[in-house]
Order: sequence, then C-alpha cells, then structure tokens
Amino acid sequence: MSLVAVLIAIGIWFLFFRVLDTPPPQWFKGLRSLLILPYAIGLVLIHELIHMVTAYLYVPVSNVRLRIKILTWEVSVDKPLLRNRYLIYAFAPGFLLSFIGILLYVIFHSSVDIRFFSGLLFIFGFAGATGDMGLALGALKYPKTCYIVDKGAELDVLVPEF
Repeated sequence: MSLVAVLIAIGIWFLFFRVLDTPPPQWFKGLRSLLILPYAIGLVLIHELIHMVTAYLYVPVSNVRLRIKILTWEVSVDKPLLRNRYLIYAFAPGFLLSFIGILLYVIFHSSVDIRFFSGLLFIFGFAGATGDMGLALGALKYPKTCYIVDKGAELDVLVPEF
C-alpha cells in the first residue's frame, strides 16, 4: 500500500471505530492484536486475485501475470485492454471488497467480531484501491478507443490513429 493508502486507511479506521463507535472485539488486545496481520496480508492477495479474475474476462489466461514483490503481489496484463475494460479491471477489487465489507457490516450488525472484520475489509478494500484509482484517473485522459497495457505500477497507452 502506498503512503496515501495508509493515510486513507487511518482516516477510515478512525471513522469506523471512533465516530461510528464500533468497538473492537474483546480478544483484540496485546499480542493477540497481531492476528490481524495474516488477515491483512490475505486481503492484499485477494485484491490481486480479483484483478486476475477480472482480466480473464477480457484476455487469455496466458497474458495475465501475478508477480511476487517485496511484501506484496502485483498483477499485470501483457495484452492491451480497451480503456473502459481497463477501468472495470482497475476498479473491481476496491469496489468488491468495500461493498462486501459494508454488506457484512449491515447484515451482521449484532456481531462485534464480524463488524470488526467487515470494517477492516472495507478499509483495506478502499485504501488498497488508491493506487488503482490513480492509474485509472490517468487512463481517463485518453479517448475510450485507446488501449491500456497494465504493467503493474505503470501503464502503457496505445492510441489508435485514424
């Protein structure tokens, strides 16, 4: 996650657990609070897997790569995507994870544990999508007839000439 994502996550954390008065579970104290790390790492992987599944809707499986980087994973797509398809691909993980987090929070409002983990799901879904949003906003500068090649942390834009 980028520094911007961390700042957004802290802000949303404050909103969920201070303003909305969602208490953490009783077990979330001391060293046991470190149990959140595997959950967070799993959410980062799920975020990237959602990118992969979305890419499979538009390109052959052989054109999608999952790379392991230091402390994270990164998906890239070797084959160009039409700009609007790229936008769906870019926004899918943040939208899905955040939506599921909100849905679980509302449905299981009486369970402190589920509310806590669904709040974290929303936070990581939204904050984790900030890098994707930055790239997608950059792609919006180009016409919808252009093609985007996702190289992970950067894009190549191919604008057809008529």
